[in-house]
Amino acid sequence: MSEHATGPYERAIATSDREFRELADFAPVMIWRAGVDKLCDWFNKPWLDYTGRRMEEEVGNGWAEGVHPEDLERCLATYVGAFDAREPFSMEYRLRRRDGEYCWLLDNGAPFYRDGHFAGYFGSCIDVTAHRDAQRAQRILINELNHRVKNTLAVVQAMAIQSFREERPAEQSLALFESRLRALAGAHDLLVARGWEQVALRGVVEATIAPHDPDGDRVSLDGPPLMLPPESAVSVAMALHELLTNATKYGALSVPRGTIRLDWRYVPERHTVRLEWKESGGPLVEPPGQRGFGTRFIERVLAAQAGGTAAVTFAEDGVHCFFEAEARSSTSPLWGRAGTTPLTTV
Repeated sequence: MSEHATGPYERAIATSDREFRELADFAPVMIWRAGVDKLCDWFNKPWLDYTGRRMEEEVGNGWAEGVHPEDLERCLATYVGAFDAREPFSMEYRLRRRDGEYCWLLDNGAPFYRDGHFAGYFGSCIDVTAHRDAQRAQRILINELNHRVKNTLAVVQAMAIQSFREERPAEQSLALFESRLRALAGAHDLLVARGWEQVALRGVVEATIAPHDPDGDRVSLDGPPLMLPPESAVSVAMALHELLTNATKYGALSVPRGTIRLDWRYVPERHTVRLEWKESGGPLVEPPGQRGFGTRFIERVLAAQAGGTAAVTFAEDGVHCFFEAEARSSTSPLWGRAGTTPLTTV
């Protein structure tokens, strides 16, 4: 692009219409102007304040020095193509702000005419960085919601299939299924209260145990303060519900003298919590002929949902269960799904 005899900076100096300059300089947008040679010859005060550069640095093609290298070719192609076609254009690109940070601008340009002859282009820009960040956050939120809904539906589907597949009366199957749904809803209530970010392990444990041990003297707890991500919180709550239901019907909680000990410890190298459930004082345990729904549900579905592993054994003196799930110490920051550490078999 070649300059005319009168250069862009001289044209900038010549732009002296006082009322226009005042209006443009106090406008809430960044405004630029280009002549018929495609070279920008004027920028308003908001533009210069934004870039932190002088008029003589921006005119001509100087403004392009602030465009992000990854956006420059596309930006110039859009500008030149619209200019040659004498058509309006709208594009987004990153421009370097006076503090050195690249921010997204929405740039709208349109041709203008004097006495019926093409005279160049006027354009206006606004910073849309916050808007783009909000859109990105919304996409992440939608993807996360989709992931969580699918996980929840997978758990509900597993409960439904297994609950109604067992050879028991329909009313009993329905009652068991409703009980499990209530436990799932309770876990979700805890997460909703914390904005679906993270929840204290002890809070999940105590809330799940409370209906089965209202006096708090049958189940003893011991472990450090830990935080669980949503999937782990739901899985831990559901696994405890299955163990408590079994203990109430057949195990330690089915007799007055039976007790349960639930301990947990943090495994820092894997960023997981290892919970150990041990019943004692209950009826003599006979290993079942086949794995029941509760056992399969804990070992296959819930452990996978929590990003961990589980194992349930039927010792003669009581049911024994290990459950490992993703967790963090209470002082650790939030973590993302991509940071999940592979787990070993319990």
